Amino acid sequence: MRVYLTILIPFIFFNSIFAQKQNDSIENLANKPVSTVKTHLDSLTESMISDYYKEDYSTAILKGNEILKLAKENELPNEIFQINSYLANSYHYLKDSIKSFEYARENTELAKKLKTPNSIISAQIDLGNIYFAFKEYDKALNAFNKAIPLAEKQESKRTLFILNYNISETILVQFKDYKKAKPYLDAAEKNIPKGFKIGFTGINLFKANYAFMDEDYDLALKLYIETVELAKQTNFNEILKKAYEGYINCLVKKGDYKTAYKISKITDSISQSEQQKDIEKSAKILTVSLKKSQMQEALENQALRSELIIEKADKQNKFLIASVIVSLLLLALVINLLKVIKHRKKLNALLKKKNQDYLEAKLESEKLAKSKSRFLSTMSHELRTPLYGIIGLSTILNNDKSLKSHKTELQSLKFSADYLLNLVNDVLTLNKMDSNEKNEIESKSFHLKDFLYNIKESLEYITGQTDNNLIITLDSKIPHWIKGDQTKISQVLINLLGNALKFTNQGEVKLIVNLIESTKDHLKILFEVKDNGEGISENDQKKIFEEFGQLNHQSLFQGSGLGLTIVQKLLIEMKSSIQLKSTIGKGSNFFFEMTFGIATEEHINQDKEDISTIDILRGKKILVVDDNTINLLVTKKTLESHGIQADIASNGQEGIDKIIESDYDMVLMDVFMPQMDGIEATKRIRRLGKTVTIIALTAVTQNEQDDHFKSAQFDDSIVKPYKINTFLKTIAANIIKE
Repeated sequence: MRVYLTILIPFIFFNSIFAQKQNDSIENLANKPVSTVKTHLDSLTESMISDYYKEDYSTAILKGNEILKLAKENELPNEIFQINSYLANSYHYLKDSIKSFEYARENTELAKKLKTPNSIISAQIDLGNIYFAFKEYDKALNAFNKAIPLAEKQESKRTLFILNYNISETILVQFKDYKKAKPYLDAAEKNIPKGFKIGFTGINLFKANYAFMDEDYDLALKLYIETVELAKQTNFNEILKKAYEGYINCLVKKGDYKTAYKISKITDSISQSEQQKDIEKSAKILTVSLKKSQMQEALENQALRSELIIEKADKQNKFLIASVIVSLLLLALVINLLKVIKHRKKLNALLKKKNQDYLEAKLESEKLAKSKSRFLSTMSHELRTPLYGIIGLSTILNNDKSLKSHKTELQSLKFSADYLLNLVNDVLTLNKMDSNEKNEIESKSFHLKDFLYNIKESLEYITGQTDNNLIITLDSKIPHWIKGDQTKISQVLINLLGNALKFTNQGEVKLIVNLIESTKDHLKILFEVKDNGEGISENDQKKIFEEFGQLNHQSLFQGSGLGLTIVQKLLIEMKSSIQLKSTIGKGSNFFFEMTFGIATEEHINQDKEDISTIDILRGKKILVVDDNTINLLVTKKTLESHGIQADIASNGQEGIDKIIESDYDMVLMDVFMPQMDGIEATKRIRRLGKTVTIIALTAVTQNEQDDHFKSAQFDDSIVKPYKINTFLKTIAANIIKE
């Protein structure tokens, strides 16, 4: 039983008003005042509504289209909205999905312009009901759920009843899940309009069905009997039939077969009556469809007649021109002209085909690009999640003094995980560049020396494995603090240094950083990565910058062939370029120039502030919500090792329950979880009204899921795996902000 907004609008008795106004035709309203037009429009609209409730949808559509034109000519948006609603529902009853959606979607756009809660709610209800009718249940639920927050703000019990009732019915039809639908049924019952017997009848039936599914047959029997009485009072045969069926099933479960047989006789008579009504309704719809077909045929015939008249006139004109042209020269010109026209038509036809082929290829390309992006996003999550556990556990075990004898193995484990993470990041970076997605260039202050030695530390394992000496030379004239995109610079330098170390054995790799130019606001710095390894031939120097381009070097670490491609593209984005000088047997020198900003005085003390910021975290209470047991262990131990009280929950619902029971300074929320994901859990926490900072702790970057992140209202996000310092600073910054 669908509940429509128009069902609860009081029916207006308009016959006397319409009788006074029916002599005014639409054509006579030209140049009339808007008030006169509105009065006439109201009477015509009431006539259309009368036909709608008489189920004469064809007449309602004809009248609706006529008055819709008048409303649009006089720019009356509220009247347009009302007429569109009735037209959408009329076409819906005639099973014309295309027209029904057309008017419903037009109302959705109009509601955005009107900016009134009632219009937005009404448009979403119409759209949801139409989606339901054509079995697009997910879209129907989405439409109803969009209207719920507005209805709650309006405190409109009538509207909240409709929305919750329709959501519960949609869930029952789609999932057959009474428990999932019950909260919405309870909400519908709470908000049901006083005296609305049809609504009470529907609610009672659902309650009876729920009791039956719960095997409480005594309660179900009582509710089915009440539903039968209510359905009889409202002449609602659809509900009456379903109530009797439930009544019979309860009697069978209780072993009262005699009464069940008597009741079945009643349902048989109702079914026969319903069948007769269905036949009459189908005949009525068929008649309306025939009328529509006849109207369409008449319009097509009229169009054909017009084309024939135009064609006939065109032939007569050509005949007159041909009779005047007697000169062979002019005849030759005409023949030549006809040839040109023919050739032009051929070219136009060829161009149309080419355009169509291009469009199809473009759509296919976009489809493949989206599929690639979705695949890489999924793989990113699937790889980063276990990597988070491996890197986190290896870090914890490395710090465990009792495992000192296994330090080498643990360092190897951590390097392997870090290497795999860098490879995942390289693939995702390349995909983002190829998708033409806007790539923001950050300009944040950072300590250059610390930054360079952190990079050196991250390459410590590969340096030892290749028995190389990694040397960093930093120009003393460069200020300690500079401004730039350290994430992208880090990716460039790690790839360049990593390559140099891989293809150099028992040698020396240098990172040389020199100041080229200094102004009041900017610094130009030259970065050079030099090695004394095998060197690269002139023929191979172009190949190495191609995607998946690899050289036949003998090395312990072959690589993916993506590093230098990413280096080149990242530097182009940052308005720089990679340069290479190399000699076989003597080594290689990769170098580039980069412009940086100069950090202000406040950033120079930032390292001191970071220490005090970390101190703020001691004693704070943080809830970690994650379905992965290993990830929970890693995050919990990381927090506790810095003096933070950590509590855990294994899914979104458990997290909500703990937040209701206790107060937390912050929640670290995993995004992808079974039962209830982090986005839905965060939305529900926001509805509770508790002021708590929620950070998305996820293996998918915010850019990849931007719309979902915004709708969930996360305060910030941390991408797994993370560096512990970055992790703690992000938490501290959000607590200070709060």
